[in-house]
Amino acid sequence: MGSVTCPMTAAADPALKRLHAEFRDRVAFVTLYVREAHPGDRYPQPDRLDRKMDHARDLKARDELPWPVAVDDLDGTLHRMLDPKPNAAYLMGRDGRVGFRVLWSDDREPILRAALENVLSGRSLAGEHQGRVVPMLRGVAEMDRMLTLSGPTARRDVRKAAPPMYAMARVMGLMKHRREDVTT
Repeated sequence: MGSVTCPMTAAADPALKRLHAEFRDRVAFVTLYVREAHPGDRYPQPDRLDRKMDHARDLKARDELPWPVAVDDLDGTLHRMLDPKPNAAYLMGRDGRVGFRVLWSDDREPILRAALENVLSGRSLAGEHQGRVVPMLRGVAEMDRMLTLSGPTARRDVRKAAPPMYAMARVMGLMKHRREDVTT
């Protein structure tokens, strides 16, 4: 699950792309575009299905996702049925039953790899992993970039709603830009 303005989605992409490269011939990967995590001036919360589909296309193009991006309905019916967390990953059988869930899709690539290997070896798999700290830090590291992408309204909303997180995201974003400047 993901959206254009979700820092957790951006943070998950590298791990999911590595897993896709390894398992793509045996597992179908799909991102479900759900709702904007940090809607703003450039990416408002979609109020029409065509706008939601445009956002999903932007997500696929921006992140260069090599797998399909499906779009939930405007009410988020499938998202709410599974769990309204913004960026969970699910291993589902062909019958649609959930065999395993990771609360954050960038959480511990080895956990997802092991779950995929178990499923592919025919071992039964049921359960979930709910790690929070590492994925949250990765997401906060992407937050400043996502707020810039979304626009000033998103930045203002996060600054008002979660000042400590906003401050940490700004610092981490500035540090990331500084590292990129040094390496280029």
